[in-house]
Amino acid sequence: MASFSNSCGVCDLRHITKPSVVWCTECDEGLCKDCQEHHSLSKSSRNHKTIGIEEYQKLPSDILRITQNCVKHQEKFIIYCRIHESPCCGKCVIESHKECRDIENLDDVIKNIKTSSTVYEIEETLVEVAENLQKIRQHQQKNLSTLKEKRKEIEKDIRKTRATINNHLDKLQEDLLKQLNAVEEKENLNICQLLSTLEKKEKEISDKKRNIANIKQYATELQVFLSIKQIGEDISRKDDILNSLLQEDNLKNHSLKYKLNTAFQNILTDIKSFGDIHIEAKPCEIVLTWKKTRQSQIIVPVLQTRSIENIKLKLNNTIKNIGNRIFGCCSLTDGRMAFTYYNESAVKVFSDTGFKVFEVKTPCYAFDVVYISQDNALAVTSGCSPKKCITIIDLEKKVIKKTITLDSYNYGITLKDVLLGFSANIDIGPIKDISLMKMECT
Repeated sequence: MASFSNSCGVCDLRHITKPSVVWCTECDEGLCKDCQEHHSLSKSSRNHKTIGIEEYQKLPSDILRITQNCVKHQEKFIIYCRIHESPCCGKCVIESHKECRDIENLDDVIKNIKTSSTVYEIEETLVEVAENLQKIRQHQQKNLSTLKEKRKEIEKDIRKTRATINNHLDKLQEDLLKQLNAVEEKENLNICQLLSTLEKKEKEISDKKRNIANIKQYATELQVFLSIKQIGEDISRKDDILNSLLQEDNLKNHSLKYKLNTAFQNILTDIKSFGDIHIEAKPCEIVLTWKKTRQSQIIVPVLQTRSIENIKLKLNNTIKNIGNRIFGCCSLTDGRMAFTYYNESAVKVFSDTGFKVFEVKTPCYAFDVVYISQDNALAVTSGCSPKKCITIIDLEKKVIKKTITLDSYNYGITLKDVLLGFSANIDIGPIKDISLMKMECT
C-alpha cells in the first residue's frame, strides 16, 4: 500500500486539506467524506473496497507496505508466477516471465485466501506454539519451587547432622550453606533468564495471533496471501527454537543434591568440607502437543531422488574363523554381531573383533535372526525344524525369553516397527508366502 496519510488523497491534489475517513485498498489512498461519496458512485471505482481509517491503522506496518501495484512499472498486479512465487503486472510477464509455464490469474490465486486451509493452519500453529510455550514456562516455574523445597530439605539434613558433631564443624557448616545458596542463586538466575525469554516468545506469538485476526478482517486477499508465507516461516523458526530448547541442558529438570561426607569417623583430622552441593540435571519430561501434523503447504522441501544406480556398497567389517553352517546374522546397536548355527541349534554373539561373547542354545534349529532393539532381544526362526517356532532371546540375561509356536516352517525374518515378518512354507520346498506377526514380547 501507499504510505499512510491522514489527509484525503484527492483533496491533496486540489491543494485542499481534509481528513480522510476511509481508505480505498484499490486506489491506495484515503478519502474524505465528500470524496468517498463520489468514489462510491463513480463507474470506475464503485466496486472498490474501502475500510475505515481506524480499522486500516490496526494492520501491521509490514502489511501496510504491501502495494497493489508493481513498484517497477506502476501497474496493477494481474498475474501470479508460481515458479518465482511473485505477483506480476502485464509488463513484468513480458519482460521477465515469458518462459514461465506455471502462471495463473492473480484473482484466482487469492480467491477465498482468508478462509483457506493455509490461514487456518497458521492460526492453529500459533495456538499450539502458545500452548507449548506455556507448558515450558510452567515447567520452569515448578522447577523453581522444587529447588526451593529441595534446598529446605537439604538445610534440614545439614542442621540435623551438624547437631551430632562438635563445634569444630561450625566453619565447615557455614561454608557449605554458602555454597548451597550460591548454587541455588546461580540456577535460579539461569531459570529466570529462560522464563524471561519464554515470556518474550509468548508475547511475540500473541502479537502474531492478533495480527492474523486483523489481517483476516481488514487486509486484502493479496495482502493476506503475500504476508501469510512470512508468518508461516516465523512460526517454523519458533518451532525450531522450542525443539532446540528441549535439547539443551538448561531445560532439564535441575535439582539440588546433597551428599554427606562419609569420613566423619576421622572428623577432626580428615574432613575438609561439610559436604557437597551440586545440580542434578534430569531429562526434560515436557511433551509438546501438536493437534495435527502440519502439511508442507508453507515450505515444501526439495527431496533428492534416489536411484539404485547411485547406491555404492562399502565393506564394513570381516569376522573370520567363526564356524560353519551359519545361516543368519544381524548387527546389534553396540557393534556386536549375532550368528545362527543351524546344525548346532544355537545363537552365538561375537564382538566386532571376532571374539565370542556368549551363546544360547535354541529348542530347535536356528535358521535366521533379527535384533529387536526396543526389547534388547533376538528373534530366531527354526527353518525346517520339526518344532515350528520363533524363539525370543533376552540379550541382557542371555536366556530364552519366549517361544512362539507356529503352524508352518519359517525361514527368513525381518522387523518393521512392531511387526515381525517371516517367510513361511507349509511344506519343505519353495517359499510360498510371507507372514506378518505383531510383536508383543513380555
